[in-house]
Amino acid sequence: MRKLPFAALRRIVTVIPLNRTYMTLFCLVMAGAAEGFGVASLLPLLSAIGPEGGSPKGISGKIITFVQGLGIAPTLGFFLLVLVGGMVLKALLTLVAMHRVGRATADVANKMRLDLIDSLLAARWSYYVRQPVGRFSAALSSEASQAGEAYNAAAKFAAEMIQVLTYAAIATLISWRLGVLSLAIGLVMVLTLNRFVTIAKRTARKQKRHIRTMVGGLVDLLVGIKPMKAMGRHARFQTLFERDADRIRTAQRKQAYAREANKALQEPILAICLAGVIYIAVGFWEMPPGQVLVMALLLARVVTSIGKAQQALQAVRIAQASFTAIANTIDAARAMREPSPLGKTPTFDKGITFRDVSFTIGDTPILTGVSFEAPKGKVTTITGPSGAGKTTAVDLLLGLHERTSGDVLIDGVPLPEIDLATWRKMTGYVPQELILFHDTLRANITLGQPEFDDDDVMRALEQAGASGFVAELPEGLDTIVGERGARLSGGQRQRVSIARALVHRPQLLILDEATTALDPETEANIVRNVLELSRTTGVTVLAISHQPAWERASDNVVRLSSGRVLSVERRDPGAPASAGAGPRLRAADPLA
Repeated sequence: MRKLPFAALRRIVTVIPLNRTYMTLFCLVMAGAAEGFGVASLLPLLSAIGPEGGSPKGISGKIITFVQGLGIAPTLGFFLLVLVGGMVLKALLTLVAMHRVGRATADVANKMRLDLIDSLLAARWSYYVRQPVGRFSAALSSEASQAGEAYNAAAKFAAEMIQVLTYAAIATLISWRLGVLSLAIGLVMVLTLNRFVTIAKRTARKQKRHIRTMVGGLVDLLVGIKPMKAMGRHARFQTLFERDADRIRTAQRKQAYAREANKALQEPILAICLAGVIYIAVGFWEMPPGQVLVMALLLARVVTSIGKAQQALQAVRIAQASFTAIANTIDAARAMREPSPLGKTPTFDKGITFRDVSFTIGDTPILTGVSFEAPKGKVTTITGPSGAGKTTAVDLLLGLHERTSGDVLIDGVPLPEIDLATWRKMTGYVPQELILFHDTLRANITLGQPEFDDDDVMRALEQAGASGFVAELPEGLDTIVGERGARLSGGQRQRVSIARALVHRPQLLILDEATTALDPETEANIVRNVLELSRTTGVTVLAISHQPAWERASDNVVRLSSGRVLSVERRDPGAPASAGAGPRLRAADPLA
């Protein structure tokens, strides 16, 4: 995608507040003006000390007349002071501007990271299931940093363009032919070297694409490295990573060549042009040597500034690939932002009702006409074979998906009419794939929320039946559980996950295939703990499982198959359930 420079820079420079960008540009403009005044003092200075002698004429005479009008003697010392003062002022203003640019560079990178995190956390669940996790790792690290560098390069480009305009204006004041000539030479340089800018931009995009692929693949591999190593199949990924690394190396080589070629070719182009201008000015225009010297200096400064501006633009094009990548990721996540309507504050005094709920993905039906109830304070199990739609029903209950038709009711109120964020805070969720972080037990349970103290943590562990094994750990709650909880057994990880779901005292506890991977004894113990928790605290339990232990223990059993309800079995309230007792059913209601 080819764009004009300013079109390519527009979004980069507007990432931070425009008033800060305008202030930086103002400092750069004033720095250019200060340098212009300093260089302009060379004209009368060289006229005064040059071999041509006599009274200065042209622009030099006008400058001397202007100075005399101010009541200042146009002496050699005065013009030298103006020259030095202009350069010093230019350096100070440039330092101020670049200091602001440095701060803005860090702010841009930080803002892009925070915008990415905010957009990802606010996105719908359906967005996550289509995205590789590794791409976000690359965006949060290298792409965000390069986005900051894009702003830095854009500021340098602006600074050099201001210098170009300043020197071109002075050259035009001296001679309109010199002004036109300097810009023409600059245009020739830009057109000659633009090919290398294009190469740098194209290779930067390729490099970014391959880096993202390699980082994403590595993250995905490390998440599941144990089975890969166990089957001896991890070596295959080495070949894939080597291929990506080789492509990245090739792109970097071309990028480095384009960058250095741009720098190396500017000097010979400048030398050729200067030689030609000096030859024409002295041999054909018969200009005084002093004026020719100033013209050569101005021409060199114009062309050099154009060259530096082109180098800065090349740096922008390289960094723009990362900026565009992370900006597109942010935009894509924001486009999938979860709606947050200000609905009613939910209550949970009666229970949950699914009324003729259907859900499709594209043209594929996942749930069809599903109806059942999960009463408050009871244990309800949704069971059925894999692919029956059990987890999808829970996702609809939590608002992670939106039903195609029918109603999901909380105390008789349709889910779209309630405050979804508040409803989710009333639930505790334990997934089948446990996610424990490489941190302490305390941090894994509280998730870093300061409102939970150690008493809350120990209460949750007690309710989850985990306080016993935690008490035996030498470091107690300060025990590091390892990556994904590798230092704990399967049953221990499961109990910690349940404790995490219980620490904020939820009214609804959802267990999504939470005991599928456990041995029967451990599963029976967890089922027993959950039943006791429900009976003593009144928490409502919704278990997603095809394990017989949960069917035997539940007050209600909803059987699904191929997205439809086969039957709903309600246990006699007068017959207390246990993990090892057989079902005593009051009714079987076919709803299919």
